[in-house]
Amino acid sequence: MKKKITNGPIPIYIGVYDSLYSDIVNGVYSINEHLPSETILAEKYGVSRNTLRQALAILNEDGLIIKSRGKGTIVAPIDNNISAEKIHNPMTTLCKKTIEEVEINYNYGPPTDIATQKLGLKKSDILLAGNCIYKSEKKILGYSFIQIPTSILEEFDVNTLETESIENLLNEKIFTYALKANINIKIVHSNEMESEILGILPETVILHIESILYGKNLYPFARCKFYFIPEYYNLKFLI
Repeated sequence: MKKKITNGPIPIYIGVYDSLYSDIVNGVYSINEHLPSETILAEKYGVSRNTLRQALAILNEDGLIIKSRGKGTIVAPIDNNISAEKIHNPMTTLCKKTIEEVEINYNYGPPTDIATQKLGLKKSDILLAGNCIYKSEKKILGYSFIQIPTSILEEFDVNTLETESIENLLNEKIFTYALKANINIKIVHSNEMESEILGILPETVILHIESILYGKNLYPFARCKFYFIPEYYNLKFLI
């Protein structure tokens, strides 16, 4: 196999990226503060707007800024505290914004074929199935769909008649209870249902994670499907 190695000049946008990174880390631009316009930033760093946009694109990929259509660009919260000892709810812990509201709806019914297979259930079992929609400043950032066999609810001390108790189960308890998770991450185009829930156009690119949670004796007790609008999340895991 032939290899070709060249030593070319460092692209200009890398220097702009470094300068912006330094300014963000050193507090020149504060967390949740809007960055100046592209025109002002391009003039400040002495580059074209196209070069500036390349630097901003990498900053966005690295989770340092959040670019929102019609709302400009803000500095994202920096969180390097990921525990290797616990499994977390990615909808809340990996969000660049602070989740201010969670809208939940749930029901009880027989398992779907895929839930039967992935959770090792019988057709006669009953599942708690819930959608959790996560919002900040009234904007939907993502949602989860979770299935849990009702046979395990006693272990969680859940009052099935109280919405608050169900919310705590779906948002926190199942994750702190889990000892292991099997995670599958995909980039997908939103279907009609996903688009309606997220308030986006059909076929919009979103991030999708399916996670099977395992409890005592490593038996599967929950199937979680997470749907993320990419600009609001920084998916990072300590393995």
